Amino acid sequence: MRWLFAGLIAVLAGWAHAVGKPPMENRSSFDPAIMQIDEAKHLGQRLAPDTAFVDEQGRPFTFGQLSGKPVILVLSYYGCDGSCPTINQNLAAALSGVKRFRAGRDYQILTVSFDRQDTAQTAGTFVQQMRTRPGAIPEGWRFAVLQDRADEAPKRFAEAVGFQFFWSRIDKTFMHPNVLVFLTPDGRVARYIYGTRMDAQNLELALIDADWGRISESASAVFDMITGACFSYNFSEGRYQPNYALLAGVGALAFGGSLVAWGLLGYRRRFARRPVNAH
Repeated sequence: MRWLFAGLIAVLAGWAHAVGKPPMENRSSFDPAIMQIDEAKHLGQRLAPDTAFVDEQGRPFTFGQLSGKPVILVLSYYGCDGSCPTINQNLAAALSGVKRFRAGRDYQILTVSFDRQDTAQTAGTFVQQMRTRPGAIPEGWRFAVLQDRADEAPKRFAEAVGFQFFWSRIDKTFMHPNVLVFLTPDGRVARYIYGTRMDAQNLELALIDADWGRISESASAVFDMITGACFSYNFSEGRYQPNYALLAGVGALAFGGSLVAWGLLGYRRRFARRPVNAH
C-alpha cells in the first residue's frame, strides 16, 4: 500500500501549491516520498514540553501548558494562499460536527507556522481572514509561531512529529503534506489524519485514540470504548474504517449462540411432549 500513500502525498502536495495560482509551465517536480511521514518512527514520540510559542495575540506559552488534554496539531504557514487556509477552515467546519467532545473542554487545537518569517502579527491576520469565512473558530484553538527565531527552529519542531517541508524556489511556495497530528494529553504522537477533506467521525475517533489512556480507565466512557473498538485505523489510507474482523467475529459468535439456543429450545419442547408412562 506504500504506492497508495505516496500517491496521496503527491496529490496533496501538488494541490497545496496549485490552488490559487495560475497554470505554470515551469512547475517543479519532486519525489513525494521525501515528505512521507515515517509513522512507525514517530508514533509515541513526545514533543518537548518546554517548546515555547507566541500566539496570535502576542501571548507567550509553552507546549507543556497545553498538557492534560489531547491536542490537534496543524502545521501551516500564514502566508500560504493554497492548502493551509483550506485545512484550517475545513478543520473548523468538521469540528462543529464533533458532538461527543467539546473543543477547549475536552481537547485543544494548535496551529503552528513552520515559516520563520511568520510572526504573531501574521498569525493574527491569518485568524482574521479565517473569521471572514463560514465556520467559527472554536474555543481552545491557538495560532502560534515558535518563540525560538533561529533559522533551524521550525525544521527541528516539525521533524519532532515527522513533518517534512521545503521551500520551492521555482514555485515560490512551501511544499508540505497536509496532515493533522493528534497528540495525547502528555504530548505524544497518537495519530495522523491526512488530507484537506475531513469529517467529524474521523476526528472523533482520532480524539478517542489520543485520549485512550483516560477513556480506558473511566467507567463512564463505555460508549467511547465500544466506538473505538468498532473502528480501526487504516494506515495505508490514513483514515478510519469499520473493524471488519471484530464485526465478523461478533456476528459469528451471535450466530453460533443463536444456534445453540435454538437447539436447546427444541430439545426442551421435545422432552416436554414425551408421554409419561403410568405405573
